[in-house]
Amino acid sequence: MKLKNLTWKHCVGIGIGIIVLLYCCAAFYYSKGFVCGTKINGENVSGMTEEEVIKLFQNKADDYSLTLKERKGKKEVLSEDQIRAKFEGADEIRQIAKDQSPFLWIKGLFGGETYDDVTMFSYDEASFETAYQKLSCLNEEQVIKKENAKPLYKDGKFVVQKEEKGTELNPKRTEEKVKEYITSGIYELDLEKENCYYNPKYTSESKEISKLAEEMNKVLKGSITYKFGKQKVVLDKDVYHKWMKIGKDGISYEIDENAMENWILNFIYKYNTQYGWHTFKTHDGRTKKIFGGPYGWRISKDKEMEAAKKMLKEGTTETREPYWRQKGKVYDGINGDIGDTYAEVDMSAQMVYYFKDGKQVFSTPCVTGMMTADRKTPECVAYIMYKERSATLVGENYSSPVKYWMPFVGNVGFHSASWRDSFGGSIYINDGSHGCVNLPESAAQKLYSLIEKGDPVVTYY
Repeated sequence: MKLKNLTWKHCVGIGIGIIVLLYCCAAFYYSKGFVCGTKINGENVSGMTEEEVIKLFQNKADDYSLTLKERKGKKEVLSEDQIRAKFEGADEIRQIAKDQSPFLWIKGLFGGETYDDVTMFSYDEASFETAYQKLSCLNEEQVIKKENAKPLYKDGKFVVQKEEKGTELNPKRTEEKVKEYITSGIYELDLEKENCYYNPKYTSESKEISKLAEEMNKVLKGSITYKFGKQKVVLDKDVYHKWMKIGKDGISYEIDENAMENWILNFIYKYNTQYGWHTFKTHDGRTKKIFGGPYGWRISKDKEMEAAKKMLKEGTTETREPYWRQKGKVYDGINGDIGDTYAEVDMSAQMVYYFKDGKQVFSTPCVTGMMTADRKTPECVAYIMYKERSATLVGENYSSPVKYWMPFVGNVGFHSASWRDSFGGSIYINDGSHGCVNLPESAAQKLYSLIEKGDPVVTYY
């Protein structure tokens, strides 16, 4: 039999038939699983059966762990044993499979179907909570506090110090994000990108901080240079920048007057000699350390505070001695601040000496206070407060007229004692004075003519 010639219409018909057949074959293939191009929560499940997909996600749950990417390059992991994830989206996957038509498989060639909101995991809350609370990023002892950028004193001026971002987490947002990532089955949580950290309010780029540094630098102009004796002490910006404290708002400063006062007090305590220790070389070459007594140098705290405030406010520069509330004879001289003109009372030897310009010009035996707590002559470095002729000394149960009176500490002083016949030796132990230094009348007259108001008096045992 002779075949008819095929026309183009025959060819088109045959081609359409083949295409329909292939399409139906593909539809039959996808009738057993998800159609071409199907993605569920990021997983390509084309051609997989619903049970295969469920098993896929169940396996992921079994192996699921969450990595926390933290600041300072640190990472921590909540492991599968701590999370104990379970896949909860099986019913949703079955519904997706049920709703798909295998005859629409061709949509996969143009992008397919995507399902990104299928329920992923649940987790063991008790196990999770125990592990979560043990994360080092939540441990307050290990957290680095955030700090604003701020002016920092360096090489004589304030420069802007870069902020410290720290590692302080917003606890509420952090926990919410961790739980969200777990239930979504996401493997890594970048805490920085998810804005879980608290951040400093001001950075090194903040105009407020640059302005603050400029304002603080304007103060660094004044200075006070103290020169006294062999001493030189400089109060300048290298010292007082420490008094400039950043305010709580982070963009203002104030002068810490407590810090200023502490510096001035330390300065005073170091260089005051009044009521402090004195090193003294005795008439016979011994070295004595004597504590206390009203003689010496004393700096005025109030005046120095005023001067420091003025210097900071006006930027003044000056070189001077400290403002003295009391002055001694010398500073850093012979015998420290005592100098070379003074009276010396060696109470163990019961002798009084007077030195003028470093030379002994007078000596006499004496009687000092009886060795009881209420009458013992104090060991100290004092000074002649004044001189008086024909005074009457009055105390408890006594009134004694004297021709020469030279007080040096409180009611204690040198005076003539006409009622005594002998001086020196051990008289003072049981028959001493009420605290004064008793002198023979002739010796008292001589000392009265030599000694001057303000002369140091050194008493020791």
